[in-house]
This record gives sequence, C-alpha cells and structure tokens, in this order.
Amino acid sequence: MSTTSPIIIAFASPKGGVGKSTTCLGIAGALSKQGKLVHVVDYDQTETLWNWYSTTGARDIIPNLTVEKSPPENLRQYMHRFLELKHDYVLIDLPGTLTPDMLALGVLADLTITPSKLNVPDTLQASKLAADLLDTAKRIGKPLQHRVLINDVPTMLSRAQAFTLEEIDGSNLPRFKTFIYTRPAAYTEAFLNGRPPHFSDTSRPAITKAIEELDALVSEIQSIVGQRQEERAAA
Repeated sequence: MSTTSPIIIAFASPKGGVGKSTTCLGIAGALSKQGKLVHVVDYDQTETLWNWYSTTGARDIIPNLTVEKSPPENLRQYMHRFLELKHDYVLIDLPGTLTPDMLALGVLADLTITPSKLNVPDTLQASKLAADLLDTAKRIGKPLQHRVLINDVPTMLSRAQAFTLEEIDGSNLPRFKTFIYTRPAAYTEAFLNGRPPHFSDTSRPAITKAIEELDALVSEIQSIVGQRQEERAAA
C-alpha cells in the first residue's frame, strides 16, 4: 500500500474512438500485475471501464484494482480526494468533451496520455489538445507532462500512415517511443472476459506481444512520473 500521494495519470482526447478506455485498461492491468494498488475513475460518457469492471468479474480477477464511475463532485475539487487515496496509481479516463476543468486536471495530473491512431483527424485533435493543455499549464503555473500514444498500429504501415508518423516526429508533439499494435485478441476480448492482457492466456502469441508492448509503455510512464514526483516533492 502506498504511503505517499498516488501517481495520477489522466487519459484525454477531444475525439472519440481513439482507444482511450482500452489504453487505460491495458495500463491498469500492467500496473496491477506489478503488484501496485490501482484505482480507475471512469469519467467517460460511455462508462466503458465501469461496465467492464462491474459486469465481467474483473474485480475478482484483479483484486488490487478498483474502478468507480464518474463522481458527482466538481472535478477540480474532487482532485483533492484523488491525492488522499491510499493507492499507488489513480488512472482517470476523461470524457471526450474537454471543459476547462478537464484541461486543468490534465495539467495537475502527473502525466496525461492522449491515444491517437495514425490518421489526420486523430493527430490534428491531439495537436489541438496539446496546445490547449500548454495554455492551461501556463495560466495555472504548473509544469505539464503530456504524451501522445500511437495505438492501433497495423503491422505494415500504409504510405499515408508513414507520412503521418513523419509529420508527428517533425512537430513539437511529444509521443511515447512505444507503439501499441492492432491486437483484437488481446484487447477486445478483455472487455468480454474481464482479463486485460497481463491476466489472460499467455500461451497465445497475441497476448504475449501485447504484454511486451504494455510493459515497455509502463516503463516509459514510470520514468516520466518518477521525475514528476521528484519535482512535486521538491516544490
């Protein structure tokens, strides 16, 4: 059990269908497999993660993971309760429509992750969100840790996807080195059987590859939030 404030990770995108809830689920499973106490707050309008947790038996499969659906309190006020939770990590799946309060939480979080597929609509919205978060960070006077996660990546990139990736890397849009590839057997099934990749059948190649990707991603995340915690402790 954590004896300090939990690490807060927000998942944000102004566009639906980018894999926000799926990414949150995969990371929650990877952290839980490490033995971390993980709490997920499902603010998304679809309540995808809450429905997963409450209907698939996930609470019995992963005892150190808890999920709650959107609380009624004002979000910025509710942030104080997140900091008081006796968990190692609090993961917040934000709704697709970002309000000033949502942007503020994205800045106050130790890390905000924006999943994006390699297409123009997703990357344009990710760039817009990055600019909005940076403006909010300047107003609040807090440092920002924001990364784009390229997900749902096919094994072979099309010419358009390769060009989009070059555009991202040539911009100021920060991204994770790790890609999350298209693996329906690992992620789609998780919402049916309650088992994210780390708690699924590791004899299946799709599952083991998904676990490798998620572990690499979590390693990047822990490096980033470790620096943020040091900054917070020194403030």
